[in-house]
Amino acid sequence: NLSLSMDAADIKPSRLERARYKITDLLQARKDGQTALVVYAGDAFTVTPLTDDAETIRAQLGALNTDIMPVQGSRTERALAQSAKLLSQAGLRDGHVLLISDGANGNEALQAAKRLYDQGYSLSVLGVGTAQGAPVSVAGSGFLKDDSGAIVVPKLDSAFLQALVMAGGGRYQPVTNDNSDVQ
Repeated sequence: NLSLSMDAADIKPSRLERARYKITDLLQARKDGQTALVVYAGDAFTVTPLTDDAETIRAQLGALNTDIMPVQGSRTERALAQSAKLLSQAGLRDGHVLLISDGANGNEALQAAKRLYDQGYSLSVLGVGTAQGAPVSVAGSGFLKDDSGAIVVPKLDSAFLQALVMAGGGRYQPVTNDNSDVQ
């Protein structure tokens, strides 16, 4: 997830930085199989197609930030559809998608998780953030504000993320300070 909420610093150094660390840990822990990297905000994009070269993915992580996304938002359903497309194009009848996010929006994401599952792919989620949340710092203008001028404080929506994994047949794991979430 490269939506602006991932810039919140309720976990240090930020949700996005922690997600990068966890991806690196996951890549180091993988012994075999192919991995792809898809990013999303208002739309989804493939950064790295399915590959067994973890170093290629690791090399891309530093360039990923919320500023590179051409459209803001949090269209989780588009990321799930893009992931299913990559798996299907590779001819894989089963596979696993790991969503690293602080939340997801509505029924469209639930339907996408169910479609993913129906295609033979499972969805697990690593929830990044806290229930208390934190404001999102915006360079040169203080904090991110909504249309009425109130400071936005995005919170981890673990209940909805757990509903996604129920629809997607996977597991939910909140991010931890140690390696137990990766294990």
